[in-house]
Amino acid sequence: MEEVASPNNMLPILAALAALLLTALFFLQKSKASTVASAAPSPAQVQLDPQADAAYLANCLRPTSSPLDILYAIATTPDQVALTSKSLEMAEEVRVKKLAYLNRAENGEAARRRHQSMEDLLDGGSWAEDDDDDPAAVAARKAEEEKEKEASALAKATGKDKTDVTKVKLEGVDDGVLGQEWVLKQLGVLGVWPPPSSDGIGGKQFTTIVGGKKKVVGALDHPAVKRNLIMTMGRLNARQLNTHPELLDAGPKGLIDPTYFQSTMEYRKRASMLLEAALRMACTLRSFRLASAVVDAMVMFKIGLMAVDDTKEVEWFRDLMMKQYGEGGTPKLIVEEKYLGVPTEEPEAVESKDGDDKAAKKEAEKNKIAQLINKTKQVTTTDEKMALEMQITRQHAESFTKEKLMQCQKQGIPPQIGMQAYRESWFILVRAKKLDGDVPPTDKAYGSDHLKLMHENKHQLYEMLDSNSIKSFEKEFNASSSSKAENRIVVGWPFVIQNVAQKAGKVKIHLPPPSEAGKYEFSVSIKSQDFLGVDEEFCLVVDVKKGVEDTEAKKEK
Repeated sequence: MEEVASPNNMLPILAALAALLLTALFFLQKSKASTVASAAPSPAQVQLDPQADAAYLANCLRPTSSPLDILYAIATTPDQVALTSKSLEMAEEVRVKKLAYLNRAENGEAARRRHQSMEDLLDGGSWAEDDDDDPAAVAARKAEEEKEKEASALAKATGKDKTDVTKVKLEGVDDGVLGQEWVLKQLGVLGVWPPPSSDGIGGKQFTTIVGGKKKVVGALDHPAVKRNLIMTMGRLNARQLNTHPELLDAGPKGLIDPTYFQSTMEYRKRASMLLEAALRMACTLRSFRLASAVVDAMVMFKIGLMAVDDTKEVEWFRDLMMKQYGEGGTPKLIVEEKYLGVPTEEPEAVESKDGDDKAAKKEAEKNKIAQLINKTKQVTTTDEKMALEMQITRQHAESFTKEKLMQCQKQGIPPQIGMQAYRESWFILVRAKKLDGDVPPTDKAYGSDHLKLMHENKHQLYEMLDSNSIKSFEKEFNASSSSKAENRIVVGWPFVIQNVAQKAGKVKIHLPPPSEAGKYEFSVSIKSQDFLGVDEEFCLVVDVKKGVEDTEAKKEK
């Protein structure tokens, strides 16, 4: 049976996630550079600083951050502001060029009318120019026309065709065109502008250029920051905006300002990648509350919601899934055969020989029994690792597959190609608490001293944090014993399903055993990064015995 997830398509957390953090941000910046080179109109190459962007984001995050706080932080990172500033600058260039063109056209029309009036004063006869039939004059005109054609072709090939600006519909210039100001007005009507619960960014200061001079202003007074927040709120309220009669009427007529709406698509790509980086940060800092909030922010941003815990929104989403995918189309993972303990070997598939199905069946049962016996082994403090194993069934697999096949047929896309684009992401967060005492703070995986260890090891993420950020996470883990366990992640693990038709499979996650013997309760949370109201949670209790260290193996190390 094909597995739902394997180590090849999963990212281990803590050490591995920490190593991936700046790598992800580096590739994000490369993605920005390549993306902005292809869109039109788009920001030109901008000087980006992944290190500064990561440090800013890390110091905006807190264990208490809400999904909105996280999205506001992403909207205001230095690189996000720099890219949007450049986009606004280029949009203004387009506006100036178009106004100049319209002004010239208007003046030209007035001149033409004046010229026509002069001709009307004359006898209306045909007045030929002296050189109309002169071969040299005709040749000169042809040469000039060819030169203009070549220059026009070159301009189009290099993206410098000045005539293109006449075709760009701009809000505030062309009648009936919708853009940023229209979105801002609708956000006000919906009661989500200014952005709600934005205390975290309300006191932040940003530098902009006013009249050729630098000026420090608040978030909503900075043009690029304001636009990023408008695009964020627009995305979270996309359902209301996209179904608005004015937008539905303007779309088919081409009355959409591309200097705004093109920017929103680029912004969504960048924000999604920064959300992934924020999740890695949360897991490296081992904050369950922050990691959960980041995943919730992902769902809100992807679907277009102001909150994930609104019962009306959950009901709306379920109804939508039912309408689109039919009965059984609501996404759900059914988790069965849960096991946490000594890692087990998967039974080998047994093929029948000479059609002897009974022998093959007997051998398979024998292997299964051996696996079950292995699961009864005692977990000890000196084991190399433990394993969380789950058999998962995707309730929605069949309904999703049928709908995707129908979509491919309607669009004339070969199913094998159309199905390749499918991606369904889930994130597993594991916590643990000791039921018969406290966990030693020095336990690397289960203790509360992980920030101290990050400091001693000069961890890259820890080095980015300012004193206030460090204190906020220290407070999170220096609380009472029970809340420490509730708030601290032992392991965070993503798994991605890329085969829409996959019905079932096994997920196996490795984690270290505790260093202190005792009874532990492990809480497993499975959160969707795509769907609303489908999260799963369960607990498993494991009795860990004191192990005997292999002194010979220790000497060899």
